[in-house]
Amino acid sequence: MNKKDSIKKYYYNVVPAHNYNGTLSYCSEINLKFGSIVTIDLRKKIVLGCIVKRLLKKPEGNFKIKSILAHSPYYFLDKKIIDFFIWFSNYNICSLGASLKLILLNADILKTEHDNYFKINKNYKLKLTNKQILFLKLINNHILTEQILISKENYRKSFINNLVKKNIIIKKQKIKSAIFNIRKEKFNLNKLTDHQEKIYTGILHNLNNKNFKPMYLDGTTGSGKTEVYFKIIKYFLERKKQVLVLIPEIALSTQWVSRFEKAFNFKPNIWNSGIRKSEKRLIWQSAIKGETMIAVGARSSIFLPFSNLGLIIVDEENDISYKQEDQLIYNARDMAIVKSKINQSNIILVSATPSIETYYNYITNKYSYKNLYKRFGVAKSPKIKVINMKNNNKFFSQELIDILESKLKRKKQVLVLINRRGYAPIKICIKCGRKKHCKYCDVNLVYHKNKKLMICHHCGYSEQLSTNCSYCHKENTIISLGFGIEKVTEELKSKLKNYRMVSLSSDSINNANFTETLKKIENGSINLIIGTQIISKGFNFLKLNSVFILDFDCWFYSTDIRTNEKIFQLTQQVSGRTSRDKETGEVYIQTYDKNNYLLKALIANDRESFYKNELSFRRTSNLPPYTKLIAIILLGKEIAIVRRVSENIKNYLETHKNLTVLGPIPAPIEYIRKEYRYRILIKTNQPFLAQNIIRKHDFNKLCIKSVKIKVDVDPLSFF
Repeated sequence: MNKKDSIKKYYYNVVPAHNYNGTLSYCSEINLKFGSIVTIDLRKKIVLGCIVKRLLKKPEGNFKIKSILAHSPYYFLDKKIIDFFIWFSNYNICSLGASLKLILLNADILKTEHDNYFKINKNYKLKLTNKQILFLKLINNHILTEQILISKENYRKSFINNLVKKNIIIKKQKIKSAIFNIRKEKFNLNKLTDHQEKIYTGILHNLNNKNFKPMYLDGTTGSGKTEVYFKIIKYFLERKKQVLVLIPEIALSTQWVSRFEKAFNFKPNIWNSGIRKSEKRLIWQSAIKGETMIAVGARSSIFLPFSNLGLIIVDEENDISYKQEDQLIYNARDMAIVKSKINQSNIILVSATPSIETYYNYITNKYSYKNLYKRFGVAKSPKIKVINMKNNNKFFSQELIDILESKLKRKKQVLVLINRRGYAPIKICIKCGRKKHCKYCDVNLVYHKNKKLMICHHCGYSEQLSTNCSYCHKENTIISLGFGIEKVTEELKSKLKNYRMVSLSSDSINNANFTETLKKIENGSINLIIGTQIISKGFNFLKLNSVFILDFDCWFYSTDIRTNEKIFQLTQQVSGRTSRDKETGEVYIQTYDKNNYLLKALIANDRESFYKNELSFRRTSNLPPYTKLIAIILLGKEIAIVRRVSENIKNYLETHKNLTVLGPIPAPIEYIRKEYRYRILIKTNQPFLAQNIIRKHDFNKLCIKSVKIKVDVDPLSFF
């Protein structure tokens, strides 16, 4: 036996943070523990991985067991984090390794930096000045880095170095942290009203109950839901817990972060794809170390590896932006609920307009429930009024223009809602009737006048606008049909020249001037806001008096089973942006169908009847929340092959009982990004049944390389 063979080796099952479904065996001369983060060689690629099992002996078989190349001495994933990514993989039908990669990201997150901090030398005998005594009290009560002492507490470096030199304090080092100067004595939250305080106390009572139940915090827009959950965040920070706040779109976080800083006197850890690598690394490391912190982010923040998680807040829980539609498909709200259960932490879902699923879960007692039914201060619920568009063929009725101008003359701030980006949705040739189509998708190009481009809203393809038809080659025959936010803005500027206005859509929120625009809206220097649905997402415009909805009827042109739900939520949310002062706000809706049942529920402010009607329809139609849906989407370059593979998969699924299989049919938008698309929809009343069936059978055996398969569990869109 040579010396190499006599060295003791330990064997492990490792999940590679790569698109690999399962575990692989690796060995090491070091005795590593469960959850260790390791570096491994996978098919000549160096990747991270996680030990999920220690083996008692060397695995049998005629294969070489590779060695673990390195391991992190500082960080490991605890059982709760591992349980979460395994559950995530099983539920969403994605590979175990791809699920882990959402947590481990890349090797850069394991790099360590160090900070200087200071301890009092208990043996010092020198007489101290008042300033020195205050400094020692500060570092005795708080572990503050040298950087914070200088930048936040305003001590000079020379002052600190002098104390070190005199051996009054001792300089130490620790791994750098993303945690800011959290000082509870500096918290400055607004005092709650009696009603808000009662709700806060009730929520705390529920959260301290050992039986896990998600909490739904209901309340009309402007009732103070954020103020209430800020106080709950304070409760958990004071107990040195970690807090995660999910918001629908991080680009819209400016106002939220500003309110938080004003209340807590420190900035939360903002997690998004736009932050620097070094900042992302520090936040990740602080989460895994269990340091007291608050992180705020959109979907991807649920994969932060918290080891001391006390609370998750999901703000605007009904927002469809929580659904990740590309690559790994998942619903961040639903995954947050699972994460909180696995972590034995608390979760609060917040919304003035709950999703149907959340509404159903609280009326069936699956969720705890608290309702802030009183609007804050003197604010009143807005009045909804209908403008009958019968016999009107323009997108602005004269009645709307007259009311709008009257409001502006009285120096009221108003919002015009048009839920369509661009200038015109259709460019058509008046000679041959052909529309300008995307060359890669089966959709019309949308004209964006500001950019002077025709743009596809699905694949991003764009081309210069031409007035000549590319099909029949006639000159100057291309005209616009329909209207988008740019055209509405153009028309309003021509009709209302004396008023300051701005347009806000997803095309403008990433603009460098966006924060400045928000400030102008907040201080009232902008009279007229023209916005798409993005304006309904959590903005707090205290001076907004009225809302005008232009294209209400167009919102119904969809085959989506959630169309009514989305329309009701959007209208309620945008209505709630008004009436923040003494004067009752007003919402004007242009429509050709004033007898629409949904419109009647909005006018009557009767949310309960709408949700009950919607649930009745869902029950009769066997739709969520009364059944589970899983969509299978097949994509490929050749339509005949995609159709054939779709039929093979359908035939396989139909051999299983307790599954209802619908399709395959061409997707509503059949051709996107140069690929044909077919859809299969599975219905089942048994949780995890369809996932187990799909996992058990390798669809690749029914497939060929030229066809890709995407699985969407609990689909929200059906395009």
